[in-house]
Amino acid sequence: MMSRRRAGLSQRQLAERLGLRQATIARWERGDRGVTLDDVELVARACGLRLDAHLLAEDRSWWPQIAMQLELDPLDRLRRLTPARSPDLATGVEAMAAAGAYGVLVGEVAGAVQGWPLVLGGGGMEVCSYVDDGAPVFAKLGRRVGRHRYELPGGARLRVVDVPPGTHGFEDLRRGADLISTPAGVVRVASVVDLLRIADASRSKSAYREALAYQAVLDVVEARRRPRRQDDRSPAEKIDATLRRRTPIPT
Repeated sequence: MMSRRRAGLSQRQLAERLGLRQATIARWERGDRGVTLDDVELVARACGLRLDAHLLAEDRSWWPQIAMQLELDPLDRLRRLTPARSPDLATGVEAMAAAGAYGVLVGEVAGAVQGWPLVLGGGGMEVCSYVDDGAPVFAKLGRRVGRHRYELPGGARLRVVDVPPGTHGFEDLRRGADLISTPAGVVRVASVVDLLRIADASRSKSAYREALAYQAVLDVVEARRRPRRQDDRSPAEKIDATLRRRTPIPT
């Protein structure tokens, strides 16, 4: 899905390039049908990309924190990850919602709203919008402090970007954006998949770590969706199995 969106293709267009049915692409993206490595390479090539694989140790250390974040209200997630004495980012998001600002929230604030575990690095917010057409709307939110930059209520700095890395701009992100409710109204926030797409295409120093965080969020969400298998073992059998995993027992 990320390759297709990065290339700006619909499922039908990708299917035509691969000589497949659109339903096949849809089943791949829903996870209803397994995908081989050869399939992934063909998709990447059809999207004008190259597959670059790395072997990494599985790390679930973020999972408990992400699970806790996902139980909170989106603005409470943001507040928990905002450093002390930093600008009030949650108030800035609410100001955008109240003004009906026509844009999609991206960047680390969007990551926090979507449940990632990383503490935010500063008081900046980013929104993808039409930088020229949207300027009058964003100017009403607060004081202009530079080209496409504004200071919002609560002291947060807002930067309006036209085309984030790996995307085709506002219309591209708007299709998959999540509508997040706040006390002041609704604000569009880029989906976790699209935030991962942006991080994957970014050259910033923090992009790799951010991509890992977004992938961890997707993993936790997927794990929560899976039905839990019933364990009919007795307590003694569970304890014995645990001990066997920790200390090999000669047989």
